[in-house]
Formats: sequence, C-alpha cells, structure tokens
Amino acid sequence: MKIERIEKDNLNSSVSITLSKEDYEPTFLDELKKYRNKASMKGFRKGKTPMNFIKKMYGQSVLAEVVMDKINKSLSEYIAEEKLDILGQPLPGEEQERYEFDPNALKDMTFVFDLGVAPEFEIQGLEDPVNLYDVEIPDETVREELDIARKRLGKQVDIEDNIEENDLLTIKAVELEDGSIKEGGWETDFTVLVNLINDEDVKSALLKGKKGSEFDFDINTIEKDKDEAYVRKYLLNLDDDEEKEIGNMFRGTVDKVQRVEAAELNADFFKGYFGNEDVDNEEDAKGKIKEEIVKYYKQQAKLVMNRELMEYLMENNKIDTPDNFLMRWLATNNEKLSKEEIEKDFDSFKKNLQWTLIKNKLSAKYEIQVDPEEIRNEMRNKVLSYMQGYPMDENTLNDMTNRLLSNQEQVNRVYEEVQAAKIFDKLEDDLNFNEVKITLEDFKEVVKELNESQNN
Repeated sequence: MKIERIEKDNLNSSVSITLSKEDYEPTFLDELKKYRNKASMKGFRKGKTPMNFIKKMYGQSVLAEVVMDKINKSLSEYIAEEKLDILGQPLPGEEQERYEFDPNALKDMTFVFDLGVAPEFEIQGLEDPVNLYDVEIPDETVREELDIARKRLGKQVDIEDNIEENDLLTIKAVELEDGSIKEGGWETDFTVLVNLINDEDVKSALLKGKKGSEFDFDINTIEKDKDEAYVRKYLLNLDDDEEKEIGNMFRGTVDKVQRVEAAELNADFFKGYFGNEDVDNEEDAKGKIKEEIVKYYKQQAKLVMNRELMEYLMENNKIDTPDNFLMRWLATNNEKLSKEEIEKDFDSFKKNLQWTLIKNKLSAKYEIQVDPEEIRNEMRNKVLSYMQGYPMDENTLNDMTNRLLSNQEQVNRVYEEVQAAKIFDKLEDDLNFNEVKITLEDFKEVVKELNESQNN
C-alpha cells in the first residue's frame, strides 16, 4: 500500500491511497470462502457450492466492500497518525477514477480524497477590556414582583363588576348566520384569558363589559396563535374524528368572570412564599425579592458579556476557510438541498464554523474537558426546568433524562453548551473588565439588540 499527501495550499490538500492487488486479494478470497460455507444453493450441498458460482453471485459486492473497508480504515489511521486537523470529512477527489470491481480481473487501485484543512491562527483581542453590566433594579420592579408573588398565592374569586385585563372568562357561545343566531346552530362554551384575546375590538368591548355582556366574534381568531385543531377541540368542543362543518362567527355571553385576588401580606403569605427565610414584613419581603432579582440580572449580565465577547472575538479574528471544499461537503451531506439553498445559507454556516474554531482553540488552551456525567447533569437540569412546577419522582426524572441522552443531536448541543460555559469561566480569570452601570430598561434593550443581531 502506498499513501501520499499533496498539499494544494494552506487550506486544501489531497491524500492518494494505492492498493496493490496483493494488499486486498487474501482478504477478498477469505470473504468469498465465508460466503461459500454459508451458501445453500439448489443442486449443491451446503458449503460445497463451486467458487465460480459464489464469485459470480457475490464477487463484485464483496470485492467493493473489502477494498473500501481497507481504504477507509487506512485513510482514518493516516489522518490520526499525521495529526491532520481537518474540517468536515474527506471527500472523494473530483477526478476519481471509477472502478468496476471485477472479481475476475483484480488489479491495483488508487483512490484520491480531498481534505479541507483547519486554518492556523492565534486568537486576537483577549487583552482588550470587556464590558460587564451592573444592572440597577428600580423599586417599581421589586413592587411588581411582590404583586406577582401575592397573586401566585392568592385565591380565585368570582367577579360581578367590570372585567379587567388578567381576568379569566367563561364564554357561552352560539353560532351566527348573517349576523343573527342560526337556527339549530352550534353551541359551545370555553374559557379564555382576556390578555390572550387576539381581536383588539373584542378585547376593548369586553374590558368595558361585565358578567352577562354579549359580543360577536370570530372563533377562529379570538385567541392568539391557535390553529384549526386547537379551535375545534378546545373552543368548539368537537371530538377529534368529528367532521361537522361549523361557521366561524359566534355570539358570546360572558357567563363567569374569575380573578385572582392577591394574598394579603401576612404571616401565611410570608411563610408560604419565602419558606423558612427570615421574612415577616413587607420591607423584608421586598429586600429578599430584590436579592433574587439582582442575582438573576448578574447572571444575565454575565451571559450578555459572553455573547458580546463572542461577537468581538469573531470580529477580530477573521479566519480563512476552504470554502469550495466546505460547499461540496455540505452538498454531499445534504442531498435534499439545492446548490442555491446551500449558497444562501453558507455565510451563516461559515460564521458558526468560525466560532467553533475559536472555541476549540480556547478549549485546547485551557485544557477543557467535558465528561459524560456533566452532560447527564445538564440534561437533568433541563428536564427540571421544562417541568418546573410539576411533581416528579426520581424514576420519572431519570427516564426523561435518558430519553434526551438517547438523542445524539441533543447530546451534541448540550456538550457544546457545557464546553462554552467552561471556556467562559476560564476566560474570566484572564479578562480585563469595565464595570458599566446601566438601567434595567437600557439593559433589556442591549439584550434585544443582541438577539436581533444573532437572528440576522
């Protein structure tokens, strides 16, 4: 066997592997014997089928499998031994000779593979100061959070007077035809939160109404972002297999108005919301809530710093990549995508690749390791976050975690998240910080702009 590497430039190279007939013939013949021993053909005892029959039936496919197995194994070993840092996977050379794999005419074969080479670079910009926001929390935000806490532990009461934005309404509705109640029309009832009503005219009318008020509405659009299946099941109360045709216009009557009445600031509330914390009055409650808000926005400020640092590093580290090779690789691995679609999304792919290269460089610098237990713990935390507020025993939690771990795409994503978090933790020891005081409103605007830039 002969292996040769041809460097085309800093980002592209080829590997040529030549197999002589002697390199693969013994293995090929051994495989044919295995087929012969297992073959059961009419007119011959098992294992006694003439070899020319076996070669005629299976020779071409067995030969191709043997040769390509040796080629792929040799290529992988060569890349590992030479410590080649490549992007994507090797691709067959564009001018690769096509072989017929004739089992009756064994010959030397040469296979050429194109490689996309990862670029050499040194990370620039780590010595520059990084903004770390110190978010100022206004008293009004603390008051709003206290009100939310009181509502959370409040009780639901029936209301007879004016409807408010956060009320829950029970609506009895009857189908209309040409603006009048349809004879034999469909009747239904459902509940809806006022703040989820999509039709602003309907919402405005209801906010001026009370229990017993009537209004006309389109049942398909009364709630935000609800599809036909949801409307038929939860608003029209139809069975899944029921195909009844029903109009979209209805007249509704507010049958019940329910409102969460905020809990009073008393010992029961303080104990129920703060548990064993030393809180027994409104000022202490505000202080404890503010502590949690400050802790939350410190974490958010750290995430923003990481995002801004990522953007800054990408801006200051323009990395050359083997674009033609990468587009071929994407086309090979995404056969359903057209050339135009790949070209359209290539800039986004290249940006992600750029960050991956920077991240891998930092990971090597700080000797970052991510072990399976860390991935499992992060998956477990995600399950707990998804199911927040729902009781869950240990077996159920483990089952859901294991299901996530069985999805390789999910595992890869979590690996990337854990790796990035570790990198940023290490970077904090090396970075120079500019502490920047910022109002909560301005901080939210910074977050909004970052999200918009990431989506573009």
